[in-house]
Amino acid sequence: MSKNMQLKVMMDKMNNLANAVHNAPDKGMKQIWTDKWYALVKQYAQELERDKTYQENVKANERLND
Repeated sequence: MSKNMQLKVMMDKMNNLANAVHNAPDKGMKQIWTDKWYALVKQYAQELERDKTYQENVKANERLND
């Protein structure tokens, strides 16, 4: 899957959760959906950091092999 497609999927999931928070009928449900939204943001941040670290390691290995 391309980077653009992955980003679109991430944003769609986050938007769906944000809409669920907005449309939740009571405060308890809003809190549940909010917690799920923050957990998803944390997961995506970890994935982005892992990808960034991987790319940095690839570049470092390429420099060592030159």
